[in-house]
Amino acid sequence: MAPASRPTPLSRVWAGDKIVAEDLTGDDLSDVLELNSRASAWWVLPRDDHYASAEMRDVAQALDLDQLALKDLFSDDHRAKFEVVGQARLVMTDAVVLDPETLALQVHPVSIVVTDRALICLLAPNPDFQLAGLLAQQEQALAEGGVELGLQLVLGAVIRTYEVAVELLENASDDLADVLFEERPLNRSEQLRAFRMRTALSQLRRRTEPMRTVMADLVANPARGKGQKDTDIDGTTLSRRWVMLAEQHTRVANAADALREALSSVFDTSLALADLHGNQIMKSLTGWAAIIAVPTLVTGFVGMNVNFPLDGTTAGFWVYLVLMVLASLILFAVFKRKDWI
Repeated sequence: MAPASRPTPLSRVWAGDKIVAEDLTGDDLSDVLELNSRASAWWVLPRDDHYASAEMRDVAQALDLDQLALKDLFSDDHRAKFEVVGQARLVMTDAVVLDPETLALQVHPVSIVVTDRALICLLAPNPDFQLAGLLAQQEQALAEGGVELGLQLVLGAVIRTYEVAVELLENASDDLADVLFEERPLNRSEQLRAFRMRTALSQLRRRTEPMRTVMADLVANPARGKGQKDTDIDGTTLSRRWVMLAEQHTRVANAADALREALSSVFDTSLALADLHGNQIMKSLTGWAAIIAVPTLVTGFVGMNVNFPLDGTTAGFWVYLVLMVLASLILFAVFKRKDWI
């Protein structure tokens, strides 16, 4: 029998390439960091939990964070934000998960407190976005880059959720565009899917746009502290990584903006095709109405209570029948040539 997989730790303390401790919380985590001046730590806390609130109050007291900072960390307004409070940098952002079938966008708030030696993440438990698993798998990278690289890994994971969502929306938009190449407007189900796309894209852009400012602030406010001197990656390399992350996010945000324009174009084209299709139907109905009016005109005319040539004779019946058919065929040929029917 294969051995059971080891549970993912929710915190880890490391010094260089050596793991000092795992799954420590609160005071225990602080004590280990105080005993080992070269150690750093990451800690993932459940965001919507009373335990997390109590723990963060202790952290706030240790880092001189005020009540406004705590309010921002647990806020649900889903607005990306960056600020420096005392010796800590605070980052509030959102990860997203898009359902490819329903095109429903799920938003998962992520709050981050980072110092020169500790990275604390607040995130509601979610199987689609697990920061603890990500950080646990990057043991070697964290040993080389320290807490600052850990922050870059977390924000890189957030940006990747934007990339995945944009890619899924682009594929869905391409599917709708293929329908338009069939020269027909969107049907009811396709229109509903397009509206869901527009809603998801609007929600996504409300996350990507404020993150432009956050990434610019992070580039302008790199880590400062003794903890970064103990890493194998110099400050220049970490700064370049911040610039690369900011550029990656800019590409994603620009792609979301371009997708908005593409989706608007799909709607406009569909409406134009619907108008064209409606005009074509009206022309067809008008043409057939004119053709049908010919027999009515002839029979109504010769049916008047007056004497007509060949009135009441078999020859007259055939003459007027041929006249009706011939006139209808001539109109049919004319309308067909003009593409009315």
